[in-house]
Amino acid sequence: MRARIRAVTAPEDALARSFPEKVVAMRLVRTLVVTSLATIVLALAAAPAGAQSAPEVPTLVDVRAGGHTGYDRVVFEFRGPVPEHRIGYVDQLVQDGSGNPVSVAGAADLEVVFEGANAHNEDGSPTISPRQFSPGLTAVKEVAQIGDFEAVVTYGIGLDRRRPIEVSTLSSPSRLVIDVPTTGADGSAGSGDDSGSLPFTGAPSPELLVTGLALLATGAAALALARRTRAA
Repeated sequence: MRARIRAVTAPEDALARSFPEKVVAMRLVRTLVVTSLATIVLALAAAPAGAQSAPEVPTLVDVRAGGHTGYDRVVFEFRGPVPEHRIGYVDQLVQDGSGNPVSVAGAADLEVVFEGANAHNEDGSPTISPRQFSPGLTAVKEVAQIGDFEAVVTYGIGLDRRRPIEVSTLSSPSRLVIDVPTTGADGSAGSGDDSGSLPFTGAPSPELLVTGLALLATGAAALALARRTRAA
């Protein structure tokens, strides 16, 4: 009696089916690694030479106020970008560091705080003079520097009363503009120097653009290989 030998091909067939899937998965991982490395290289190449150095601290170099048709304007001009800021009415202005109360002309106190900024040079000499002045305008009665301490610059603006304000930033040079309406229900502003229209913020930096394109390419490659894997 002869025993029958039956060929068993199922494991071999399973191995044959799994082999292309493993190859595609390896290609996917390799492509993602190469694309990620390319992203890092391109971003470093696009970064400016001084990108790794400490960022420049914006320095306040001028403060001025002027009257225009329908509004008063206060302008803060910086060397470097306009820093982070907050502006609002307060019941009492206080001196930075000491916390002593500060009084300015007018019936309403508007506080302007710039964070990550200086109003002095590296040698400590002030960049603003005078630090306090009275422009004698319809709404703006007095402008006073009340702080230049630990990279925080603070100003107090004395107004004749609490009025709505309009804040904008301008470039070339960098400026923060505060418009205080003097006529109309909402104080629509007229024309004058340092136009109050919102500025163009500029094109994105090259390194961010290159990084975004590289990440987009990475996503496209991953999607294509994932579809090929499902098809296999």
